Amino acid sequence: MFKSAALNIQNCPRPYRSALVFFILCLGFTATVFALTSIENNTIAAYEKVAPSVVNITTMDCDPEFFWCATPAESGSGSGVVLRADGLIVTNNHVISNAKKITVALSDGRRLDAHVLASAVADDFAVLKVDPGEKTLRAISLGNSDKLRIGERVLAVGNPFGLGQTLTAGIVSMTNRTVKDGGKIMRDLIQTDAPINPGNSGGALINSEGELIGICTAILSPTGSSIRIGFAIPVNRMKEVVPGLINPWPRIIGWGVAALLLALFLKRIYRRPEATSPGAL
Repeated sequence: MFKSAALNIQNCPRPYRSALVFFILCLGFTATVFALTSIENNTIAAYEKVAPSVVNITTMDCDPEFFWCATPAESGSGSGVVLRADGLIVTNNHVISNAKKITVALSDGRRLDAHVLASAVADDFAVLKVDPGEKTLRAISLGNSDKLRIGERVLAVGNPFGLGQTLTAGIVSMTNRTVKDGGKIMRDLIQTDAPINPGNSGGALINSEGELIGICTAILSPTGSSIRIGFAIPVNRMKEVVPGLINPWPRIIGWGVAALLLALFLKRIYRRPEATSPGAL
């Protein structure tokens, strides 16, 4: 292409040569800039799809020994994903535990106060509620973590070290991992080598289609920073746990009916024999 262009320049009248050279250089620069690979284009598309559905969470933690939590003690940061357009957000329970004040920062620049709607300590889930006003939020698309394969490309989007809307890339390193975090054992986690750092907790682990397949929750590191061994809670577990947190009444009614049936069963087994009146002599 450029060889033929050089020949055309020689044949071009002298007054137009400078303009033609400038045009060819611009054309080559443009081709170089926009020559993205298919993987890069896919990564960009997935990020642009999911970024509005990932939020940054800032907390002011409560010190219970200081005037009975009268004032916030220190700040922390984490991430979350938008579950519903009306303001429901899912994050890790450890991100907001003991928080006196919770602020959610959206990708459009808005900062909204949030409160904890429900939480599950054992599963490390928490559901937050914000009031988005007239401008609703964009809910994230949910994938299927049961179909994940080792080696599949994944992306992590979150708020590491307070640097919001950060994207990192990697693969699924292993599935069904069991990790001990302090005194808590977490099972069936997704392991990934996508860099996950403090502040990514509660953020999104997505597939190449921009679908949520996990909630980033922990890292294995002697330094406290990423050594590319990170873990996420599968989205299918979130699908099982979070609806019960949002609407606990079906579970409460179910446990109530089960308790009633158990009481009737035990009463039938251990009921006292009826007293018989003595017969006539």
